[in-house]
Amino acid sequence: MQEPERVRRVLAWGVSLAVFLPMVIAVVAGLGALLASLGDAAGAAACGRVALVCGAGWFLALVGTVTACGIIALDGRAPPSHGPSDGATHSPADQDARQ
Repeated sequence: MQEPERVRRVLAWGVSLAVFLPMVIAVVAGLGALLASLGDAAGAAACGRVALVCGAGWFLALVGTVTACGIIALDGRAPPSHGPSDGATHSPADQDARQ
């Protein structure tokens, strides 16, 4: 696998986890509060630990995402251009620049 592809894959996973893990944390923390209100202290403690592990994973996902963004930004290569879309109009300045 090429190096830029690896960085983009890390970025994709990091963004996905950065969006998904806070929802998991909220659900697990809510379940822990429910279990605590029902008197299940062991279940509430387990949910608290799982939420803490998910929070650590979320932090690592954010660090990985920011690092991958920095690597891509400092790479210095422009992303590939696919050209204008169908039906796009070109200004006279664009036509002069091409000539």
